[in-house]
Amino acid sequence: MRDSDKAYGIIRQRLVGGHYKPGAQLKEEPLARELELSRTPVRAALKRLVDDGLATDTAGQGIHVAQWSEFDIEETFQLRMLLEPYAASLAAARGGDDLVSRLRTSNRKMAGAIRQRDVDAIQGANKDFHHALIDACGAPRLRTIIETMIDMPIITRSFYLATPAELKQSLQHHEDLTLAAAAGDGELARQVMHLHLRLSYLRFMRHRSESRRSAIVVSAGTT
Repeated sequence: MRDSDKAYGIIRQRLVGGHYKPGAQLKEEPLARELELSRTPVRAALKRLVDDGLATDTAGQGIHVAQWSEFDIEETFQLRMLLEPYAASLAAARGGDDLVSRLRTSNRKMAGAIRQRDVDAIQGANKDFHHALIDACGAPRLRTIIETMIDMPIITRSFYLATPAELKQSLQHHEDLTLAAAAGDGELARQVMHLHLRLSYLRFMRHRSESRRSAIVVSAGTT
């Protein structure tokens, strides 16, 4: 693994996990010392994180953690739990064979990525799955609203915190949603999507809480 990839992976997981406070500055030199790397790979990693939307780069002010507060995250999940189950119910009723084919393809990719522990590929397959449903819902305004929440950077990176068992459970929900689409059962799709998002929210917030507690312990141990 290249040093820049190593730095990117470690810092990205910390950002998603809430290790750093929103708005905190990410300085190359302290990070390089901490990770036992030179500044060049750390600089490359920080640029990638800015491109991901997990950090911001303001001229003359350095790179800072993106301002995703706990309220922002909770609000986004709550809105998804209100709107995306409705979109899933419409998609299951309207999508037909084309939708089912897209969902099955996504599930195969996600299963393979889980076996290979390829988190980027898992994330990509998950995004394809959710976008397939909102593409098929037949409600352009609803689709536009939900797309912005599905692609919220800190949430789309949540798979870097998930355990293997949690990833498999997420895939099972996708397979259940695919079954609902194949049966044209909108109500089942609505119920499964709500459960899927609710559990995703609870897991994500638990992992962030654990990450923050770990950061406090590490900080206390160095004082």
